[in-house]
Amino acid sequence: MSQYIGRIDPEDVRFLMDLSEFKEFVTDMLGGARGLVNVEIDYEIIEEQAGDTLIRPMVLLNEISRFTEEDRHTLLSSGFSIDREPYKNGDYAMEQIFGTYYTILEATEDEDGAFFTIELPYHHFIIERNKD
Repeated sequence: MSQYIGRIDPEDVRFLMDLSEFKEFVTDMLGGARGLVNVEIDYEIIEEQAGDTLIRPMVLLNEISRFTEEDRHTLLSSGFSIDREPYKNGDYAMEQIFGTYYTILEATEDEDGAFFTIELPYHHFIIERNKD
């Protein structure tokens, strides 16, 4: 790296996150509720009328048999919900990982599976990285 590059802050930080990695993060976020639901990860590409493309991650939670009211409260305490649409669960999970200023630039599928390219403004990356 040149002596000058260190004096320039990048504009954005990009991450590649495959869907299996996203599922691992969601499973970890579920905490004590992880054994109460089956987790499926998916996404949808939505073409908006203005010509923009929106990529929405989905976290589908399916309850195991004998799901009780106590189980429901355990799940709710994780921040996820069985009753919530998968997009809201997906948004919640992404915000837990990247904060609120992320953008999913694209979803790509190759021989290894699907992955997201996610962009985060550099100053928000620094804030998120230093939170803990």
